[in-house]
Amino acid sequence: MFKFIKGATVALAVLGTAHAMAADDYPNRPIKMWIANAPGGGTDITGRIIADKLSRILGQPVVVENHAGAGGIIGVGMAAKAPADGYNVLYDSASFTVNPAIRELSYDPVKDFIPLSLSVSQPNVLVVAADSPIKTLKDYIQAAKDHPGAITFGSAGVGTGQHMTGEYFRKVAHVNIMHVPYKAGAAVYVDIMGGQITSYFGNLGSAMGFISGGKVRPLAVTSAQRNPRLPDVPTMQEEGFPGFVITEWAGAYVPAGTPPAIVKRLSQAFQDAVKDPQVKAALEKAGVDVIGSSQADFQKFLKPEFARWAQLAKENNIRAASR
Repeated sequence: MFKFIKGATVALAVLGTAHAMAADDYPNRPIKMWIANAPGGGTDITGRIIADKLSRILGQPVVVENHAGAGGIIGVGMAAKAPADGYNVLYDSASFTVNPAIRELSYDPVKDFIPLSLSVSQPNVLVVAADSPIKTLKDYIQAAKDHPGAITFGSAGVGTGQHMTGEYFRKVAHVNIMHVPYKAGAAVYVDIMGGQITSYFGNLGSAMGFISGGKVRPLAVTSAQRNPRLPDVPTMQEEGFPGFVITEWAGAYVPAGTPPAIVKRLSQAFQDAVKDPQVKAALEKAGVDVIGSSQADFQKFLKPEFARWAQLAKENNIRAASR
């Protein structure tokens, strides 16, 4: 027994020393940033901006690898199985908290990952066609009540932020609006302008070009306060829905088991990267707000996000194919 305890103690000491040495020497080779979305999307764009700055902060290349498919669960699942050595970082969108509610997963987002930092966020904005007779959110709700099922809202697919925002609105506004899933958000705008569908809870970054071009009319934003880019557009809270605050966001994680010293360094690197003036300007140009949260604040943020989407999916029987 004594020999076993002594041996275990030595093993733990060696393991701890190895972790310390790894952290002292970290990083000494390129770091992979896993992104579970296709190139050119919002998460990919902001991830690449941040990765470029991380490369300079850490002194090693941060290489982006896109692994899209099945609403993001393919790429996240691959990242979950990657070595927990600090050379694998996941940068993912709000789908990280939605997917457990609507899909069968090969990983556990809580147990298999360590959150590092919430990097960016942006609100969604409810828009209709510029020539729509619907002028305000009150008009939209009244039209939905007068014609149950006739008012439609598009999304870039089942389980996306736009879809879940629309489902949440349907719940709190007590209206019967119909979801129409598309393969991409750009197609939704085309059909809104063409009169095929009524509305879209799109993210502000992608919506601004259509709004400023006079193609669509914004009715309300889902942020806690009015957005500086749309100062005349009310929030959902102002329109009578307290607590209606939903953002499209992206943050960073590492596989569970990554040494604590490396976790701490990576978390700080992500925070420093987004707060760099040039990076901040580039991210804001991409249509997002810079957050750069601490690890602790990101963990606090995630818990209610998981709970909200789990409850909404259960109440509305929302499920998506996992493949």
